[in-house]
Amino acid sequence: MWSFSTNGVATAGRLGIPTIGFAPGKEELSHSDREELVLEDLLKAAQFYAVFPFRLVNRV
Repeated sequence: MWSFSTNGVATAGRLGIPTIGFAPGKEELSHSDREELVLEDLLKAAQFYAVFPFRLVNRV
């Protein structure tokens, strides 16, 4: 569950598709004028995004 709106509203809420939310930064600042993130966290997130689909496909 997220404390803000995401595209998960459509995928999980309306379509019933299991949805994972993952992003760098602090959730309480997401989609606000105070949003910020640490660049190292962005790098880690990008690495996760690059690898996750391949790991998921190999498990299915």
